[in-house]
Amino acid sequence: MPLVKVVRKGVTPAVRKVPTSTAAAMLPMTLNRVGGEAVSETEDLLKVEDLGDAFRKFEPKLSFRGYAGPEETEFRSEFEFRSIKDFDPENLQKRQEVKDADGASHFLRNDLADLKQNIDLLYRLKDRWKLPAVRRAWGNAAQREEIVNALGKLRSELERVAEGEK
Repeated sequence: MPLVKVVRKGVTPAVRKVPTSTAAAMLPMTLNRVGGEAVSETEDLLKVEDLGDAFRKFEPKLSFRGYAGPEETEFRSEFEFRSIKDFDPENLQKRQEVKDADGASHFLRNDLADLKQNIDLLYRLKDRWKLPAVRRAWGNAAQREEIVNALGKLRSELERVAEGEK
């Protein structure tokens, strides 16, 4: 009887180019095209070589608006996806810089990024208030008044900068 030796190995991913010579992709699918036919009989299919090629040809974008809370606070965000990494939740919570046709760059609106920055700031502030030196300073009335005055000055300076004054 032959002796068979079984060795267990981890999964090794195969890195190879996806064969696209036998595949075709319709133009980008949008909600108004779901369940519908082609726009015309002469509508051409686009050949896509790889995922990067698909992002370059279709230039996927997302713009959404949501409302939260009893005051119906509006949240808006705009995204332009250039790679699969742009779909990562961490990247969706960052500001995205885009360049215009003339080369000028600007940031797309992303209220989620602003919200994340505020939450992170509150967590950092909470961590600082746990420090013994800060607790002792807050316990002293004179030092507490200095802290409040300094925070007030910081706030007024930030408001002045936000308004564009110098």
